[in-house]
Amino acid sequence: MFIYALNFLFGILLFSLKNALLITVLEWSALFVIILTILLSFKRHKVVALSLGFFLLGFAWMGIISAQTLSTQIKESYLNKPILVTGKVVELPKNTTRNTKFIFKAHSPFQGKLKLAWYHHSPNLRTGDAWQLLVKIKHNNSYQNLGGFDYEKWLFYKRIDATGYVRASPSNQRIDDANQTLSIDQIRQAIRHSLAPILQQQEFGGIINALIIGDRSLISTKHWALFKATNTTHLSVISGLHIGLISGFMFLLIQFLWRYSMRLSRVMPSQVAAAFFGLGSAFVYALIAGFSVPTGRAFIMASVLFLAIIFRRHHNTWQLYGIALFLVLANDPLNIFSVGFWLSFYVVAVIIYGSHQHQDKSWLYRLIYLQLLINLATLPLTIWFFSAGSIVSPIANLIAIPIFSFAVIPLALIGALLHFTGLAYLSVMVFSIANQILLYLTIILEQLQQFEFNQWHYSQTSLVDLTLFILAMFIALSPKGLKLRWLSIPILGLLFLTPNHTIKHNSMLVTTLDVGQGLAHVIQTRNHILLFDTGARYASGFDLGDSVITPYLRAKHIQHLDKVIISHDDNDHIGGLNNILQNFDITEILSSVPEKIPTKATNCQAGQNWTWDGVLFEILSPNKKSKLTDNNASCVLKVSNQKYSILLTGDIEKATERHLVQNFTKKLKSTVLISPHHGSKTSSTQAFLTAVSPTLVIISSGFQNRFHHPHKTILQRYQANNIQTLQTQCSGQIDLLFTHDINIKEYRKDAKRYYLRQCY
Repeated sequence: MFIYALNFLFGILLFSLKNALLITVLEWSALFVIILTILLSFKRHKVVALSLGFFLLGFAWMGIISAQTLSTQIKESYLNKPILVTGKVVELPKNTTRNTKFIFKAHSPFQGKLKLAWYHHSPNLRTGDAWQLLVKIKHNNSYQNLGGFDYEKWLFYKRIDATGYVRASPSNQRIDDANQTLSIDQIRQAIRHSLAPILQQQEFGGIINALIIGDRSLISTKHWALFKATNTTHLSVISGLHIGLISGFMFLLIQFLWRYSMRLSRVMPSQVAAAFFGLGSAFVYALIAGFSVPTGRAFIMASVLFLAIIFRRHHNTWQLYGIALFLVLANDPLNIFSVGFWLSFYVVAVIIYGSHQHQDKSWLYRLIYLQLLINLATLPLTIWFFSAGSIVSPIANLIAIPIFSFAVIPLALIGALLHFTGLAYLSVMVFSIANQILLYLTIILEQLQQFEFNQWHYSQTSLVDLTLFILAMFIALSPKGLKLRWLSIPILGLLFLTPNHTIKHNSMLVTTLDVGQGLAHVIQTRNHILLFDTGARYASGFDLGDSVITPYLRAKHIQHLDKVIISHDDNDHIGGLNNILQNFDITEILSSVPEKIPTKATNCQAGQNWTWDGVLFEILSPNKKSKLTDNNASCVLKVSNQKYSILLTGDIEKATERHLVQNFTKKLKSTVLISPHHGSKTSSTQAFLTAVSPTLVIISSGFQNRFHHPHKTILQRYQANNIQTLQTQCSGQIDLLFTHDINIKEYRKDAKRYYLRQCY
């Protein structure tokens, strides 16, 4: 079954990589060949035929579920305008100081699953409540950049049909629902509400709450950052580890007690009876956690093991593993879009492998070996998914896992039971003990986190590199008797044979990052890096520096910035700067508003210039004597090699364009123009375009932004001047490599998938 499950997984994976949902003629031809091969080889090569059959089944199943998920897309007529909808709140709402975020299952005038935010004095939303709401929703969308989180894919995986917010209106009202039935989420919300007065008094009450009902919304930002830095986040909320721990503990306890009763042992073997209790405890704990995707996976995996014991089926461990893998994917093939899916099944495979090693050693030696094995073996996946990791992670987990497993989790559950049985005083005492243990643990984790070498970052790796890395790891950890460990060295050596795409002398790579309604460029020469503007930071705390720019620079293995230019002080240009200052060493900062920079900065002024690796950088504006202010005071930068040039303009408007035409007519001529002010109608005058004479204009603007940038008249003007245009809202990240010619790459198109938004 293990081989068949893997082929089922490969079929699902192959479909997930398709650019379009429809099956092409070439794909139909390939499918026909596979079906013919199955029919011809079934009698003689049954394993091969069944493997191909499971592969086709996975491919078809992923197609069916994907088509079903996308078929619920909401009509365009309901988007980007206020619309009155009725429906129910599903899942637990998440409350913050600024808003309440919740999932709303709309029933009328359309059916769909909406991810909404309710700002400013939102009412006490409860899961299961029926509401009439005035909402404004839009297509699923995300920033598409190298190294960034693909929010659009996550929304598809979660089956969210649209996102938006609730508008203030008298129409917003709770609807009485006489037929309202009790759901598990309502029970979870009742538990959260009942425990809140006690847990709010505990510093780590948010973590205790998460361990009881799987709701991490109350975990403080400080604690979450600490767990993330030490790679221990998987311990702070109900996960597969916790489901396995509780069900395993219950299995061993019942088995131990059952054996002491001769009567019970005659009725049912202790192992079978214990399996029933283990299965039941796994179900109850997963139910309390709301049967989230991770706990659902863990329950299926536990069920396979316990049911095999109950029905006394003697499967080897890998067969059970294969059955669990097949069932999880059959239940929901979209699981492949979850990092947790890959990590959980990968870790279980490592545990199966590691548990059979060193059988002659003590249990303590084997436990330490297994923990270190898990941390080393998961290193390739950590690189692949996060481009970063923690050096102290093995030590942190070696300390934290036993503390959570044998102290914090049992105390959290015992405290909850005591509370609901009316023993409030004992409940508070137990929660206090759990809180104190977490306090001591965080002190240890903070000490580990302070090591300067703790966090490390990697450049992006290819799928081939990932496969080679995993193969080398397992060969290096193979039993001595196989005498294969030496092979890990040449396999790792292959990783260094990957072509190194360095930028040549006199060449430059200009990247316009997709930061929505904002601006951020990264300019790279052979040995130098310049960052021009840093996107926005919003009142909610969402920071484009943190979510887009830093991940991109990490993915490119950039640790140092030679120069940062902040064109002016609009939030969508300067907002992400603080995050950049915290994460990177910067040699120099230029800005038209140096007084707004929280560290030493210099005025950008016309006449400043420097050369890096044969590439010339020139500041054309503002002039020291000019009285330009606000948008018009933006730093204007021209970058040129021997053949091509690009003009970066910030948010300049007509006044500055007129000044530049009058004073720098010859200097303005450029091959590529970054559209002034995101394509606003206050910029891109005809005189300015004539002076620049670009063949390409790059427009950085947000998808369906409230300013309606770029303006239609400006697009028409570009078209009338025979200028090609590219927009980040359609292209995502745009890379221009200037060498002997200009090589253009559009991230959204290069990474095109059937579930992602496309511009047509």
